[in-house]
Order: sequence, then C-alpha cells, then structure tokens
Amino acid sequence: MTMTKKILIVDDDFQDRELMQSLLKKAKYDATAVKNGAHALEKIQEEDFDMILIDVLMPTLSGYDLLLLLREKLNHKIPMVYVTILPKSEVHTEHADGFIHKPFTEKDFIDMINKTFKTFKKR
Repeated sequence: MTMTKKILIVDDDFQDRELMQSLLKKAKYDATAVKNGAHALEKIQEEDFDMILIDVLMPTLSGYDLLLLLREKLNHKIPMVYVTILPKSEVHTEHADGFIHKPFTEKDFIDMINKTFKTFKKR
C-alpha cells in the first residue's frame, strides 16, 4: 500500500489556496494550505511534507525568500514548486523544482505535480 503524498500549499490568496487544495484532494493527495511564509515555517516544524507549492508574490516573506529558507531547513529533501501569476520569464526559477503558471487548468496543475514527483532528484 502506498502512502498518500502530503503537499503543503503556501499562498496568500484564499481562492487560490482553496482551488489548489481541492484539486489535490481530488487527485488523492493530502493537501494542507497556509496563507504565508511564517505559517509555512511553523507547519513544517509540526509535519513532514512530500512537496511544497509556493506563491512567489506574498507579503512579508516572498516566495523566493521562503524557498531558500526551506531549502536550508529541509536540506533539499523535497521538491518545491513555484505557483504564480507572473510569467515564467520573470521568475527566478533556478532554485525551484517546478513552475506552475496561474491561472491553470486542473489537468495542467495535476500533471505538473505528478511530473515533479517523478523527476525530482535530491541534490
């Protein structure tokens, strides 16, 4: 029996969090959503996750800063994917393991999650 993969969603937009959480649950993932980087840092102290989805544009702690903090904390053990409205050409993706552009279709979103799990290599 395979364990359900746990995904943490970090996004300051309520509707985006709700949408991603419902799509992930529908695809049989265990999804937890938080509204900012501080909450994400608390959550990873409490639970282990298999992937983290991070919005780039967030108040206080940007997605870039959060990703770098989490990389250090989690020692590059899990994939981290940017989910943003910004065009990919404007996003510094060198530290991220994937990129999902908002708005997205359900298929594109889940395909990218599945692909990232398949291709992720611990650094």
